[in-house]
Amino acid sequence: PKRIESVVRYVAGLDHIDHLITTHWHTDHYGGVADLAKLVPIRNYWDRGIPAQATDGAGDFAELIAAYKQATGGKSRTLKPGDEIPLSQVGGVPVKLKVISGQGKVLGEGEREIPGQCDRHGAPPAPDESDNKLSLGMVISQGKFGFMNLGDLTWPIEHKLACPKNRVGQVDLWQVTHHGWQASGNPALAEATRPVCAVMTNGARKGASPSVVRMVKSAPSVKALYQVHYAVGNSADENTNRERIANLEEKCAGEYLKATVMPDGQSYSISKGTGKALETFKSR
Repeated sequence: PKRIESVVRYVAGLDHIDHLITTHWHTDHYGGVADLAKLVPIRNYWDRGIPAQATDGAGDFAELIAAYKQATGGKSRTLKPGDEIPLSQVGGVPVKLKVISGQGKVLGEGEREIPGQCDRHGAPPAPDESDNKLSLGMVISQGKFGFMNLGDLTWPIEHKLACPKNRVGQVDLWQVTHHGWQASGNPALAEATRPVCAVMTNGARKGASPSVVRMVKSAPSVKALYQVHYAVGNSADENTNRERIANLEEKCAGEYLKATVMPDGQSYSISKGTGKALETFKSR
């Protein structure tokens, strides 16, 4: 908890959180909300809707959802594709957050489409029928800058965002879906959104499937892939460059990656912890 409070208050410079979005009901995505709320005030809670029971039978659901409801005061609000969260603007530069997926649906689903396009990548290598496929996904924009975060969304829903119609547009920064696990990371989505920089929030032994790492590294638009951890079960070639990995050892200090967007939205940088920016990119 002290580590989290330090990051929120002193690194991010926040004395409160305006909006907290829970993408789906897996422990690593909402299990710490109650503890976080004790450390820093949270003004607005958003989620995909609270189910009566865990979608995939998580044993800790009843306990953690009770803690979540207590933290939110029962006032969390449900998001669906097409919704926008009202955000403060920065010096006349428009700042927007749009929901593009949720409950297995995507933005604009049901519009007249031409089937059969964009199917060359085939079926996912590891189908996932858990709560992951119901994840909220969103795009946050600040002027020219665009950031895509799809929670743990899985391959078939990623496909609907990209094919036969690109429902997302182009983005600059992509938080690689689902920690880089092979049930996600549809190449069609990377091709459609053309991210310049990708960040994989993997663990030393979680996510960063070799097939997804290879896909991101080989995507024509991607200039840099960052990883939170070195994937110890992968070869060196199945990780990104070592200087772009926040934690190289399995028993690590829990270093983080930080993305900083300039107020005008014209550029953004990636840094490890409180260090200087490792790389700076121009927004498209």
